[in-house]
Amino acid sequence: MKLRVGLVTLAVMLAISSIVFAAEGLKGHSIKVDKNDNDWIGTPAEQENTAIISSGEFIWKDAKGDDTGPGKYTYPTSKDVAKGADLREFRVTWDKYNVYFLIKCARPGNWWAPYRIIGIHKEGEKDGMTVLGQGDPDEMDPEGGCFGEIKVDESLACQYVIGIASTYKMWMWDAKGKTIARATGEKSTDTPGFLVADDNWNAVEIAIPIELIGNPAGQTWKIVVGTGMQDADHFREVYEEATEWHGGGGEGDEDESGSDPDIYDLASPSMEIQEQELGSYKASAHAGDPDGFCTIKDSYVTVTFAK
Repeated sequence: MKLRVGLVTLAVMLAISSIVFAAEGLKGHSIKVDKNDNDWIGTPAEQENTAIISSGEFIWKDAKGDDTGPGKYTYPTSKDVAKGADLREFRVTWDKYNVYFLIKCARPGNWWAPYRIIGIHKEGEKDGMTVLGQGDPDEMDPEGGCFGEIKVDESLACQYVIGIASTYKMWMWDAKGKTIARATGEKSTDTPGFLVADDNWNAVEIAIPIELIGNPAGQTWKIVVGTGMQDADHFREVYEEATEWHGGGGEGDEDESGSDPDIYDLASPSMEIQEQELGSYKASAHAGDPDGFCTIKDSYVTVTFAK
């Protein structure tokens, strides 16, 4: 009986905390994108799949070991691309110049192996893409997309999508899928302040200039975060059977990749919801056909920024 009362009390406290966070908004602080995440000073919640605001940072703590995509994904057999897609934390903060993101995952087999995607839906905005930065499958050019074979519900249509390769490369696409910024190396960017750096292989921090993404003050953003493995600066395909360089548990092989997502993990309320949403693709659809892609509806985090 005492345990039940304690759990109820904890649930009420978390609900009250969420209301307070929503009312106050995220005030934020400055970050130096410099291959060192020590200036991310907030403390995550103890409970997994839980969001909290701490020291001017929105922090999502994701469940450990839920990096199985629709429920049965496995990693390639090569140690270089083993692990690395198990999302552990997603953080957001900001100042008058930039919005900053930090994504922490399990340590990969090699530093270059992971790939991450961030989709940003601004509440109140009408225009947005539902197929997240897919690109032209006939070209497979990472400049034009990330080829994750994933889409979102209309209610989450994204004004911006960011693809992050672990080779210090990053692209940002607008609501129409146009590339509006790129970083092509550790210290190379075509947009001042558009920066990406890793920390000890398993964490990546990025800065997006407010001049590019817009001032978030007083806004609420719903953010989709997905992680997978990298292949030529875009998502690596998942096959039906694992090979040296491709994971298993998906549809098709090197000759026919299928329409299954190449996402291993999402910032999702639960593993069950994640598996259901990533598993909502149509196995009978042709490879690269958006009509067959899985649809994300509930796997996102909500960040309200202070005015």
